[in-house]
Amino acid sequence: MNAGTAAVGEGLPERRPQRARLLRHSAASHVFLIAVIALAATHPVAGAQPKQKEDFYPSWAAQARFLQPLMVIDTDSALGRRNLHPKQITLKDMARMHGHLCDGLVTAWVELSGALRVLFPNGVVDRTDIRVVSKNGPCWADAGAWMTGARVNQGTLSLDNAVGDGFIVERISTGSAVRVSLRPGLYPARLAALEQSIRARRARGETVAPADIDRFERGADEYSRRLLSTPPNRAIVIERLTSFQFPDHSLNPLAPRSDIINRDAPRGTNSATN
Repeated sequence: MNAGTAAVGEGLPERRPQRARLLRHSAASHVFLIAVIALAATHPVAGAQPKQKEDFYPSWAAQARFLQPLMVIDTDSALGRRNLHPKQITLKDMARMHGHLCDGLVTAWVELSGALRVLFPNGVVDRTDIRVVSKNGPCWADAGAWMTGARVNQGTLSLDNAVGDGFIVERISTGSAVRVSLRPGLYPARLAALEQSIRARRARGETVAPADIDRFERGADEYSRRLLSTPPNRAIVIERLTSFQFPDHSLNPLAPRSDIINRDAPRGTNSATN
């Protein structure tokens, strides 16, 4: 008994230092873990996706009074059976695809939304059943293809500058067609003149002052806000066409990309996106 007791008593002094070392190691590990977490919060791990700013789509567009999403139906796969359920598309979706939100894209959305709702009165747009005539401009051609499913390479999107800043939209299965355009006077003449001046100067190889670009962009945003705050029946004109024959080719199939002419221009000190 005495020997056994002595053995137990002799082991206790050895265990206390070991336990202390374990506690110190645990505390150090805990502090290190906290430091790693704090560092990761301020320095994302390589390969991790940083949170993206979505300033390409301003709050005034997201909150616009008369901006409504569009319900569309497509096909399920490469073999082409129609969807069982429609999907929702928005102006924000189109701005992300197009690259920016601008006055042309907003105008195209409002015009095409109105035309499509006339041709598909049940509220669901069948994007397998549409042909479109659009002018060959970045905003107009992108909107014509993306919103309707029409495509140049499949003969359902025809590019013809004669339609101006509007569209002709046809529902193939019924032959019903409409021409849609902006109401005269709604787009500010001074803004159109400023845009033409900037484009003319760039075409001559001249530089454009950042203040001029800023002034145009502010004016375009003001117009877009006003358009999205206007009832569609007061913003656009829709005309039903009789005996419409869809063109068998594009009259203006090629055009330079006009929305990158100031790509490398500096920003002004008062630029909203500076």
